[in-house]
Amino acid sequence: MKHLKKKEMKMLVERLNEVRRDILGDVEAVHRQSNEIGTDGTQDIGDLAAATYSKQVMMELGERERERLREVEDAFKRIEDGTYGICQESDEPIPFTRLEVIPYTRFTVAAQGEMEQRRKAGRA
Repeated sequence: MKHLKKKEMKMLVERLNEVRRDILGDVEAVHRQSNEIGTDGTQDIGDLAAATYSKQVMMELGERERERLREVEDAFKRIEDGTYGICQESDEPIPFTRLEVIPYTRFTVAAQGEMEQRRKAGRA
């Protein structure tokens, strides 16, 4: 964490809080929307199919959002234990510019790329 200046760290904490608020707001909105689907009891078969599809899409969105929220919460833990901003693969500092874009990232671009290459090689 020493590679980040106090001002940068403050900005990143604010950014993490912003991402957390956005995720929680999205989850709440999705929950409200899923509860509204099919409540009038007058659906025809087309409406029912659309409602079923919408609920499925919202459930998938929910899983992605839950995963992002876990990543954000893990980032706050790394801040507390002093490992935030350090790549979990290479132990190299993660550049501030990358953290600005993805404040909960755990890897440098290079390490992320290497991991993806290994994953692709494992599938081939």
